[in-house]
Amino acid sequence: MIPRHCVSARKAWWEDIDDVICKVYQADHKKESRVDFQKEQSMQPNDKIKASYNQVARDYATERIDELSEKRLDMLLLNEFATLNKHNGPMADLGCGPGQTTKFLYDLGVTNIIGIDLSESMIEEARRISPAIGFETGDMLHLRYDANHFGSAVAFYAIVNFSYEQVKEAFDEVNRVLKPGGQFLFSFHAGDGVIHFDKAHDKDVDLDMYLFQSDKIIKLLHESGFKVQEAIERQPYENVEYTTKRAYIWAVKI
Repeated sequence: MIPRHCVSARKAWWEDIDDVICKVYQADHKKESRVDFQKEQSMQPNDKIKASYNQVARDYATERIDELSEKRLDMLLLNEFATLNKHNGPMADLGCGPGQTTKFLYDLGVTNIIGIDLSESMIEEARRISPAIGFETGDMLHLRYDANHFGSAVAFYAIVNFSYEQVKEAFDEVNRVLKPGGQFLFSFHAGDGVIHFDKAHDKDVDLDMYLFQSDKIIKLLHESGFKVQEAIERQPYENVEYTTKRAYIWAVKI
């Protein structure tokens, strides 16, 4: 997850410079985010991540709840994932935020699904918007479930605030709670660099969003006991989302 206030009205982050100050806009409110190609990824404390998302939860939910209707590839992938996994036991939506992906899957017939997010305020929004669906707070790095509990899992942009080291921990934990043969579909921002957010929805936040190289992510998946079935990258949808390249990986627990 990441606040969507940065759209296309900014200098391209992939330009060959070390550090860029990007001017971005939402309505007539000026925001700033800083893209740093030299900064190394570092672990962000859970409390820091949680505080930022708690701060913007209501605005985030209002803006994002129907975002999938404008993302054709996301809908195609989730539709296929739902078709193949709706009868394979419980499904987890990790880093569910206000539950937009959870609701999309539920409406496709995946009724045995639980949305899990670190932010209490995001979970409150998810429960308000979709009271028929189960949601709970939880840490993707330390899930409360027994081994082999879930038949499948999705995690759309759930790893974007993690370092590579934390991503490996997350993959290990997802592998632990999935049944053998369980499928795992997730997405992230592809590339290099760290994007720091100071503002979102007119509120102060302190949050780093990391871009990842698909080859490195695939290597971590293999080390965690997954086999990769599909790996896709696409260009951003103009005027719909933050203007980074997007990556999707469909993996299976070996």
